[in-house]
Amino acid sequence: MKKRVFFLLKRVTMILLPAVLLLSSAPQGLAVEADPLLRIGLLYGSAALPAVNLENHTGSGYRFGYLDGTSFNQLGSTGETKITMVKNRNIYMKNSLYYDADPPEGSTLIGAYHIDLGRTYDSAASAESAAAELSARGVGGFVSYSDGAWYVRGGSYNSSAGAQAAIDSLGLSGAKPVTGSAYCVTVVQTNSGKILWQFDGGSFRSLVVYPSRGEVSAPVTWFKGYRYYGMFEYRRLDGNNITVIGRVSMQDYLKGVIPYEMSPSWPLEALKAQALCAKSYAACNMNKHRNAGFDLCNTTDCQVYYGVSGAGANSDRAVDETYGLYIFHNGAVANTFYHASNGGSTEDAVNVWSTDLPYLTAVPDNFENLARAAYGIWQTTYTNEQITQILREKGYNNGPIVSAYVDQFTPSGNVYRLTFVDSSGKKYNFEKEKARLILNSPTLKLYTYSQRFAVSGSSTMTVKGQGGAVTTTESLGGVYAIGAGGLQQMTGSLSDVKIRTASCVLSLRIQTYGVFVFFGRGHGHNVCMS
Repeated sequence: MKKRVFFLLKRVTMILLPAVLLLSSAPQGLAVEADPLLRIGLLYGSAALPAVNLENHTGSGYRFGYLDGTSFNQLGSTGETKITMVKNRNIYMKNSLYYDADPPEGSTLIGAYHIDLGRTYDSAASAESAAAELSARGVGGFVSYSDGAWYVRGGSYNSSAGAQAAIDSLGLSGAKPVTGSAYCVTVVQTNSGKILWQFDGGSFRSLVVYPSRGEVSAPVTWFKGYRYYGMFEYRRLDGNNITVIGRVSMQDYLKGVIPYEMSPSWPLEALKAQALCAKSYAACNMNKHRNAGFDLCNTTDCQVYYGVSGAGANSDRAVDETYGLYIFHNGAVANTFYHASNGGSTEDAVNVWSTDLPYLTAVPDNFENLARAAYGIWQTTYTNEQITQILREKGYNNGPIVSAYVDQFTPSGNVYRLTFVDSSGKKYNFEKEKARLILNSPTLKLYTYSQRFAVSGSSTMTVKGQGGAVTTTESLGGVYAIGAGGLQQMTGSLSDVKIRTASCVLSLRIQTYGVFVFFGRGHGHNVCMS
């Protein structure tokens, strides 16, 4: 999803398709929760980390436990306001920074091996009492909840042998060295690395941290530079680094989406339209990232979500005043998309994706002020070498690109098929959304911002022979030769071209130099609300 929504609520309802869309609470008998608990990926995939911090913004301390459906089961708590969750590996800490490899000199070890007192406890209270007794003996004791039972552990060692040596030194009868499973997460004090608590729920249960100890009903918590409502879930998928999932209600989620998809200073009715589209989209895509353990991510792949740091009174009010409302089509929640600006017309979803939905159709738009929209009017210049490079980096075995043009437009004026031709005459066609995305290159910082564009350009071909040079300049559209029968179009590969002189036949080296300018309007996928 992208920023910038330009229509008031009444106007948006018309733009979508007034004959088939209804704005209402769930029809009778349709199971749509007004405020469901969502799972939002905050840190995942290659961004997952060996250690992640939390800090109270409002409220103090934290509750530890797990979720049974949507019910939080508390197992322990702490009054610390700054905590760090670390994976069960040897971790090193210096100046509140954590390392699982190549630690700097002078780091503090948070070892993955501990002393276990060798018995289970029937309650958190009894385990906490035993942990305090262990701490009194000079070994930092803590409660570990593992496989449904409370244990008491202590110390922090880099090996099982180190833990056993401590057991022998203390004369702890029945104690044994232990380490957690590949799913284990340890909670430590951020500034010192002192172990506070440990959770090992295997592959079935994940640690959930509920900020504050109940003194604040809607605590706000710092995470990675942003402030969030809700709980935080910590998962170690396949025993790797920690994936962080925000567990948050739909209403609180929307309050962290709307200000990043539309300015909170915009009119209230526009913010309501954005809230309704964002909510209906979320309801339709609840399992988009289920393989990663959550419903929706926090990027434009789903919807931008950075908590409440950017929220304002108007954006919060828009969410509150649309509570329980969704956009429906034929009794089901509509999958409502939105984008930054459409450049003059939205587009049929089937001409962008494979989806063909009757309410996601092209509608002309004369309301946008493209001069004020981000990338409302744009142009990007590519050389043929850059296009050649981009296609090859994306897995295409193309020769040097000598031509680029729009092969087919949609009835609404957006690009349906973009074509490139290489020096051998081979064509590369890219249709629908791929026509917009194929030339996007973060490496070269070159982007095609929408599917509404035209292409202009030309190519110069220089032909060099072995014994000298013959140079010719041709415009795009074909290469011709003059023979005994007059002007003839060449066929086959340009690499097969020879030049006959009075004394010999020259093999050729062909170089092409071209500049192609993409002139565009609009920003984003062009489907549904602009």
